[in-house]
Amino acid sequence: MDDSTSLPMLTVPHDVFRHGLGTLKDDIGQQHVVEAIQKNHPRQQEQIRQETMRSVYGSALPARMALERQILGRVQRLPGIESSRLGLDSLTGKLDEFDFDTYLNRPTESEAIPTDMHSLMEAQLNLHTKPASRGI
Repeated sequence: MDDSTSLPMLTVPHDVFRHGLGTLKDDIGQQHVVEAIQKNHPRQQEQIRQETMRSVYGSALPARMALERQILGRVQRLPGIESSRLGLDSLTGKLDEFDFDTYLNRPTESEAIPTDMHSLMEAQLNLHTKPASRGI
């Protein structure tokens, strides 16, 4: 059976207190073809840019830029606090872009309840706590 058309299976119990009410429909991947195109477009553009640099400047420059991107991509603040990633944005050229994500959909202006920082750290360090069981 094709995985893209099948219903998702609930493998881990949903923690309502930490993640809010959810449905299996939320776990389904891409909904539309345009969504897939928009999701893959930056990656495809980066691959084209890498191939162009490799053919013009040789293989050393793309390798160096990939190493710099990895180093600058690791720099981040604690979970729950938004990281600006200024160095990575300057390297990739995103500082020159001004789209709707720049002024809309900011986490500081969201009406949603922010996730607990302790839960985010547990998830980052793979310290997931088991649900408490009732002793009978």
